[in-house]
Amino acid sequence: MRVCVVHSTLNSVGGGERVCLAVIEALKSMGFTTRLIVTEPTDWNFVKKMVGDAVRPDEELTIIPFRVRAFGIYMRLLTFLKIITSRDGCDLVVNTHGDVLPVSSDIIYMHYPTFALVKEFPVNAKYSKSLFWRLYFYPYEKIQSWLVRKMKWKVLLTNSEFSKEAIKRYVGAEATVLYPPVDVGDFLKVSENRDRGDRVVSCGRYTPEKNYEFILRLAKELPHIEFIIIGAYSGKVSSTYYSKLVKMKERLGLRNVRLLRNVPRDEQLRVYSRSKVFLHAMIGEHFGIAVVEAMASGLIPVVHRSGGPWLDIIDRGRYGLGFTSIDEAINAVEKALKEYQAMRVKVIERAKLFSRESFIESFKEVINRAIS
Repeated sequence: MRVCVVHSTLNSVGGGERVCLAVIEALKSMGFTTRLIVTEPTDWNFVKKMVGDAVRPDEELTIIPFRVRAFGIYMRLLTFLKIITSRDGCDLVVNTHGDVLPVSSDIIYMHYPTFALVKEFPVNAKYSKSLFWRLYFYPYEKIQSWLVRKMKWKVLLTNSEFSKEAIKRYVGAEATVLYPPVDVGDFLKVSENRDRGDRVVSCGRYTPEKNYEFILRLAKELPHIEFIIIGAYSGKVSSTYYSKLVKMKERLGLRNVRLLRNVPRDEQLRVYSRSKVFLHAMIGEHFGIAVVEAMASGLIPVVHRSGGPWLDIIDRGRYGLGFTSIDEAINAVEKALKEYQAMRVKVIERAKLFSRESFIESFKEVINRAIS
């Protein structure tokens, strides 16, 4: 059996891309032939640098033979052109980037209804920050709103209870929660390291919705604590945002902040092994793979009291601390440092529930249901 896996691009190497890679691994372990459909060629060396070894598909089809630097959300929609021409050669279509396409997919992993980004937590959506971006996003919003009422699927999956509720509100459909795969193995290896300082780490793409400005403001209030941001850096958006953070750091005179870019896995693990707290400032994060990785490394999570990190991962404060303001974040970070030893064991055990192996086994069951 040949399965087509559809994704916009793997080169951004975020949570959605890890879902795609794990889906390919699950399908190949079941003996299926896999065909990956993406808008641009995958830089597999970069993928390996950022996430380690990945199981590659048997075949990769691209829409454009070079890297695309603009019109990202509209490029996603073009993948349907390859689905149409490839459909006869595929017994099953799995859409892992989650946008609804003008052609039906058998399985859709909808991370969040993208067209609804400006409706909730608009502070995180660049598409609501200026007239230019609002006009840019508007046609896409209308296309997706129309498509979700027309397209069919056999199985609709999502990454968290938070996203499930949003899908129910805006798509009018019931989704099944399948938590994203997290490669906790390497992170668990450093969890026992006890040589840790009063250090706070954040990790994610260098994009505005990650709200790293909040972390710099927090660092200004806690000069005795070191803050490290580890960010994936790719494209104009990352470059512009990173430059903004550098200027803000200089303006605030922050000597306790380090801004790292495209850090290899071994360096990330070294930083985690010497730190105590993981700070996640994004508002309305859909899940938060980086939070789980940090927890597996023995870091205490301090997250914004919204989205998947708060609701699904730390279970409303049972396995970490939450905040909604600078003052609450200060108190949460100081409490996490003070109570580090008392909290670390249950945090590590919680992280194991979101392992890559759990995702793969659960996804195999989904495939078997879809086939039957």
